[in-house]
Amino acid sequence: MHRSLLAGKALTLMRLLALLVLAAGLMTAVPESARASTSQFKGVNWADPRDNFVNGVLYLSGLSASDTYASATVVANQVVGQMYSITGANTVRMPINEPTVADFWGTYTGAIDAALTKGKVILAYWAHTGGRPPNMTAFNQMWDRVISRYGSNPNAYFEVINEPHGYSTTDLNNMYNTWLGRYSSVPRGRVILDGAGLAQNVPAVGNDSRLNGTLLAVHDYSFFAGYESETQWADHIGSYIGNFASRTIATEWGGAMSPGTKNGVYFDRVDYSVPSGSYMADYIRGVSSKLRSLGMGSVYWPGLRDGDWYSLTTRTGSGADTRLSLTNASGLLRLHYAWGIGDGGTNVAKIRNVATGLYVDGMGGTANGSTAGQRAAGTGLEQQWIIENAGAYVRIKNAATGLYLDGAGNTSNGANVSQWASSTSNNQQWTVVTGATNGNDVRIRNRATGLYLDGMGRTTSGANLGQWSDSNSNNQKWRIVPAN
Repeated sequence: MHRSLLAGKALTLMRLLALLVLAAGLMTAVPESARASTSQFKGVNWADPRDNFVNGVLYLSGLSASDTYASATVVANQVVGQMYSITGANTVRMPINEPTVADFWGTYTGAIDAALTKGKVILAYWAHTGGRPPNMTAFNQMWDRVISRYGSNPNAYFEVINEPHGYSTTDLNNMYNTWLGRYSSVPRGRVILDGAGLAQNVPAVGNDSRLNGTLLAVHDYSFFAGYESETQWADHIGSYIGNFASRTIATEWGGAMSPGTKNGVYFDRVDYSVPSGSYMADYIRGVSSKLRSLGMGSVYWPGLRDGDWYSLTTRTGSGADTRLSLTNASGLLRLHYAWGIGDGGTNVAKIRNVATGLYVDGMGGTANGSTAGQRAAGTGLEQQWIIENAGAYVRIKNAATGLYLDGAGNTSNGANVSQWASSTSNNQQWTVVTGATNGNDVRIRNRATGLYLDGMGRTTSGANLGQWSDSNSNNQKWRIVPAN
């Protein structure tokens, strides 16, 4: 799916489709299953710069119409080899469509064959529009050719259709069942069936016993919803998967890795190693945590797509001189975390006011009711805050004092922000809201008081923090940054 250049209308359509699926009752949150058996899939997508919804031949980033089987092999060796060495992946997802298999197959197989020597390859069919094949005869002819060449290759996996939103659930499952019957020689463990809609409703497919034994696919993106909480994003993708984690691969999920603008909001390079830096951070951290907890495999969108600010690598050169470089080390950290590797970063951060440049500081107060303040940058624990998920909210604990930022029930503009020992009070619950113009600026609103954390324009080190009603002032804008 196009992740960087979607127009506003397209984004609205995506959200509408998701809402329609929800309204129809197709997605219901159900208890998650035990650890999954798909963790062997540690993947990245390799995509066409135009996106894969192309009404014509697909030319993946680095390939062109002038390539031959031999030159495509060289490019794939460079691209897939370097994606694997940079990211630690063992799986690449590559798109197919009718024109590519009919008119470019002699070349494209060079890239596929090279990729198959390095690890698993998921060949995923993309309908260029409408969420279903425009012609079933051509669709079957395409798959006949693909299966004839790769059906017996144990490293080849077949994703029957990407995001099949053009089908009702009944029609989709019937199509899947027909496909399985047509290619009955292919082991079902190498067949991947997307959930209904935009691959959002896995149970709709998984509950059909005719399709037992297959793998399932789920997709989730930051524009599928608008949460400002890691927990909500984790629950969001969990609701798409239901009880089918043991069979499901997230064949697409991804976020901004380079600076860019989305819906009029500019994002600097996002640091995913710390929590609550923006809704992008909440999405990446929440989804990666859920995938890890379920033991699921996943395929990041995209490992390489020229011009896409979600791309985890950037390409220079061509042919044998193709070189890839990592775009965001913290993004890779979270991808590894999703794969069950490493600790995913930290939940310890510093909080800097955009207007004053000062950092939120515990001020050494260890008694309940102690006032929180602001100080110039320091290296002590007083300026380090542990951000804890609390459902749709966060709690913010000082690393030195062990106390939590607390609105103290003060609803008057200018009221001080206190620190208190841990409680279940709404006074200790905060919503971190991404800025309306700069995605790396956040505002921090107290659940109980409804007021925002405010620097109050106080530039003297040691000045008290305040709370104030919505002003859109830089005094209410904060940067959550790594503690180091």
